[in-house]
Amino acid sequence: MASTAKAVKTPSAAAKGSVGTLELYHALESICSERVRMTLHEKGISGWISHEIRLFEDEQFNPNYLRLNPKAQVPTLVHNGNVVRESSIICDYLDHVSTSVSLKPSDPFGRAKMQEWIKSSDEALYQSVSSFSFSSVFRDRLLGKSEHDREYHFRKQTDIERTHRQRSCVTLGPASPYVLRAVVAWEKMTSDMEKELGANGPWLMGDQFSLAEIALAPFFTRVSDLQILPMFLEVRPHVENWWKRLQSRPSFVAAEISCGPEDTPAYLEAGRRYGPAIRKLLELYRSDPYECGQRFQQSSDNRYDIDIKAR
Repeated sequence: MASTAKAVKTPSAAAKGSVGTLELYHALESICSERVRMTLHEKGISGWISHEIRLFEDEQFNPNYLRLNPKAQVPTLVHNGNVVRESSIICDYLDHVSTSVSLKPSDPFGRAKMQEWIKSSDEALYQSVSSFSFSSVFRDRLLGKSEHDREYHFRKQTDIERTHRQRSCVTLGPASPYVLRAVVAWEKMTSDMEKELGANGPWLMGDQFSLAEIALAPFFTRVSDLQILPMFLEVRPHVENWWKRLQSRPSFVAAEISCGPEDTPAYLEAGRRYGPAIRKLLELYRSDPYECGQRFQQSSDNRYDIDIKAR
């Protein structure tokens, strides 16, 4: 990775590569940032300027950065002075501006099919991974703060839906309805992938490794870090083999797709403490997908059936 900037800076023309000047504002622990870094490595793009945004130090709210990304989100790409936001859009953009190996099918139907996978991951898996994280590892972290600091975290958010989701998950843990939604989202996604890979693998676009894999890789990693992933893959051998192949890609390793060595113990502990509750929700859903919501509400009325009581 290129040298990391110590503070948020405005775009510069400090370095030029074959595609011009590329600057990436990203966070090492950010799922969406990992997508873009993996795309850069998969495309063989070098010479890009790295500006690390430290999310837990609130650098995303720096006024200079907010001028680049008013949502206070990472990543943000600046290419020859032009600002590109949203990770899936950035990845697609990079595939266009670089003439190296394509990460999209050549035919219109194939590209549409790939975009459907990416859209599903954006709509379903982003929120579900957030729900798993904030009901477990981030829950423990936020509950360790004072009530004032915890409230400050919620109030500084720029997206009201995200704020409601985080509040619910931190307050209720696995008893939050958002966690049941997350379980359903992962069950559906991995089930759909099993069918596709079994019929047309080894990748979601057949023989071609594509942006669909890159879009999914960080989500699978975080759920794996929380030790939740095996419960979805234990009956899905094609997805399990796909996941093993994906982790062996040099771009996956180079992009540092991981919660990071410093946070690994916290993720392992959160998985140990909260994993059984997640499995219980999965079994609840699998036993009766149509009535699980009602049964979940009834069990949540006696919350300790599902929840891990806050310390």
